[in-house]
Amino acid sequence: MKHTISALALLSIATTPLFAEEGVVSAIPELPVTIVTGELWESELQKTTASVTVLNKAALEDKGVQHFEDVINAIPNLTWTGGTSRPRYIQIRGIGENSQFEGETPDSTVRFLVDDLDFTGVGSIGNLFDVRQVEVLRGPQAGAFGANAAGGVIRVVSSDPTPFWTGQAEATIGSNNLRSGGVAVGGPLLANDPEQLTFRFSLYQLEEDGYRKNTFLDKDDTNRRDELNSRLKVRWLANEDWQFDGSLFYADIDNGYDEFTLTNSRTRTYSDEPGEDSQESFGTSLRSKWSGLDEIDIVGVTSFTTTDSTYSYDGDWSNPTDPLFGYTDFLTLERDRAVISQEVSFNSKAQTDALGFIDRWTMGIYGQSLDEDSNAEWTTGGYLWNTDFESETLALFGQATHEFSDVTRLTVQLRVEYYSVDVAADGIGPDDLFAPTVPFDYDLDHSETLWGGNITLEHDLSDTMQAHVALGRGYKAGGASTPNFTGSTDISYDDETLWTVETGLRASFFEDTVDTSVTLFYIYREDPQFRDSEGTGSFFDYITTNGDSAEHWGLEGDATWYFADNWSFSATLGLLGAERSSYTNNGVDVKSRDVANAPNFTYSARLDYNPADALFGSIEVVGSDEYYESNSHQEKRSSFAVVNASVGYRYLNWTFTVWAKNLLDEEYEDRIFFFDNTFDGNDERYESPAAPRTFGVTAKYAW
Repeated sequence: MKHTISALALLSIATTPLFAEEGVVSAIPELPVTIVTGELWESELQKTTASVTVLNKAALEDKGVQHFEDVINAIPNLTWTGGTSRPRYIQIRGIGENSQFEGETPDSTVRFLVDDLDFTGVGSIGNLFDVRQVEVLRGPQAGAFGANAAGGVIRVVSSDPTPFWTGQAEATIGSNNLRSGGVAVGGPLLANDPEQLTFRFSLYQLEEDGYRKNTFLDKDDTNRRDELNSRLKVRWLANEDWQFDGSLFYADIDNGYDEFTLTNSRTRTYSDEPGEDSQESFGTSLRSKWSGLDEIDIVGVTSFTTTDSTYSYDGDWSNPTDPLFGYTDFLTLERDRAVISQEVSFNSKAQTDALGFIDRWTMGIYGQSLDEDSNAEWTTGGYLWNTDFESETLALFGQATHEFSDVTRLTVQLRVEYYSVDVAADGIGPDDLFAPTVPFDYDLDHSETLWGGNITLEHDLSDTMQAHVALGRGYKAGGASTPNFTGSTDISYDDETLWTVETGLRASFFEDTVDTSVTLFYIYREDPQFRDSEGTGSFFDYITTNGDSAEHWGLEGDATWYFADNWSFSATLGLLGAERSSYTNNGVDVKSRDVANAPNFTYSARLDYNPADALFGSIEVVGSDEYYESNSHQEKRSSFAVVNASVGYRYLNWTFTVWAKNLLDEEYEDRIFFFDNTFDGNDERYESPAAPRTFGVTAKYAW
C-alpha cells in the first residue's frame, strides 16, 4: 500500500482551495432521492434498513466507468477474485465463491442480477452503459431471494423507457488500444398517447488489446477484450389496471485469456497457447402488474436466461524454450447454462391498516430451474469430463409490517424453499493423478426443505434519523461437486445456515446536506461451505466441503457531504473480522484461522465538482487491507490504495472527459495461486497482477 499517503495527500491538496476562499456564499443543494429496488418493497435509500450501497448515475457517469469492474473496489466489505477476463466471482463480508473451475458447481452465494435477469456467476456482462444505478445489498437476503443470496445481492438497474424522447451517444479511446462506443435511445411509440407504449434501446461495443504482451508469440492482444452488450426495454400501459414491462438482453463477450506466468511478470506473458474467456448470453423477462382489485396488486415476473461460455488457458503458462518449462497442457472448459424462473406475488395496496393488525403485506410463490452442461478437456492425459448439473427450486415467501406508532414499525419476512439438485457425470479420467485413464459414470442427487427470513424493528428518532435492529436467518443449499482427480465419490456437501444480527442508523444533517449511514453486524455460520482445492499443474481437485462453524462481524459506513454549490465529498468504510473454526476434510485436520476474502478494512473517499455546465472533475482513492486469497493455502493478497481521477467539460448537450484509472500505478494482485506448476516438487506463489495505470478520453452527446 505504498501509495496510500500519496493518495490521501492528493485529496487534501484538491480540497485545500475550497476552504481557502473567504466570503463566498453558495447555495447548498438538497440530497437527491434514491430508490432501492432490490428488496421485496421498493423504498427510499434513507428509509431502508438494509446495509446497501447504491451507485447512482452521478457516481457512474463521466468518470471513465464502463463496467462493474471499475466501481467494485469502492464498495465496503466487497471483494472479488480474478483469474478471468472480467470479475465474475464476488464475495460480500467474506462470504462467496472465488472460482468455478472443473469440479465446482454453479450454485452461488452472491446473486448478480441485471434488472430481472439472473446472471449469477456469469457477470462478465456487467457493462454499465445506460445504467440508472447499481445496488449492492450486503448480508443474507434469504427472504427475498432464497438460497443463492446467502452473502448478498448485486443488481444492475438499467434506464427505463420514457414518454418523451431521450438518449445518448458516446465514444471512448484510451490506453492499450481501447476503442468503445455506445448509443441509447428511448421514447414513445404512439404519438397520440405517449404514455401508453414506450421503449428504451441501448447498444455498446468495446474493444481493447489489454496491457500484457506475449513475448513468445510477439502478440499484444492475447488478453484482448471484444465485448458487445445490448438491451431493449418496452413498457405498455394497456389500461388503468394492467402494466407490462418487457426486456430483451444480448451480450457477446469474446475475450482472450493469457494472464499468469511462472515469474509473476506484470506486463509480459510467455505461453505458446493463449486461452479465451468468451461468453454469449441472452435474456428475456416480462414483469406484469394487475391493479384491478380494490385492495390487492398482483405482480408476475417471468425470466429466462441462457449463457454459452468457453474458458480455456495454457496450463503450463510457458513454452518449451522457457528455462522453467516443466510440462505441457491446455485445458478447455465449455458450459451451457439455462435459467428460467417465475414469480407471482400478491401485495396490499394499503400501507396502513391493510389487514387489521398487519398494516402492509406481501405473499408470493417462486419457482426456478437451472440446467448447466459442462465439458472439460485436457490435451495431456486425454481426460474428458461431461457434467450435467440440474437444480429446481420452489418457494413460498411473505412479508408483513405492523406499525406500533407513527415512528415505530416491526417487519417480518419469511421464505420456505424446497430445493433439489441432480449431478450426473461421465467421461474418461484417472483413479489418481497420471494413473491410467478409466471410464467413469455416476449420478448424485440431493434435496431438502430450507427456510429463512428476518425480523426488523425500526424506530424514527426524528424526521431525518432512523434506527433499526434485525435478526435474520439465511441459508445456502447443499449439493454435490462434479468429478475430480481424487477419484473420490464422496463429494456431497450439506446445507449451510447463517444467523445474522444487525443494527444500524441512517441520518441526514444540516438541512439534508449530509447523508450518513452505519450498520454493525454479526454472522454465525453453521456448517459453512468452503471450496477447497489441491493438485499439481493444471490437474486439480476442486471440491466443496463443510466446516464446523465460522463467525463474521464488522461495520459498514458511508457519508456524503454537499458542502458547497456543485461540490460534494463522499467516503465509505468497511470493517470486517471473519474466523473459521478447525474442521476435518477427508480425514485431514484443517486449522482455525481467518476466512479467505475477508480484509480487515476496505475504504474509499471521493471529491466531486459537478456543475451542470462548464468544467467538472473528480478524484477518488479506494483501498483494502491484505487478506487470505483461498481456504486452501496461506498466501495473502497485498493491501492497496488506488487513485482514480477525471476532469471534463460540458457544453450544451456535449460532454468531454479525460480520465485515469490507477493514477499512481499501484502494484497489487487480483488473483493468487500457491501450487507446483513446474513439476519440480515445490509449491510456489503465482500472482496475476492487477491492471496498471490507464488513461482515456470519452466524448458524449445527450439529448
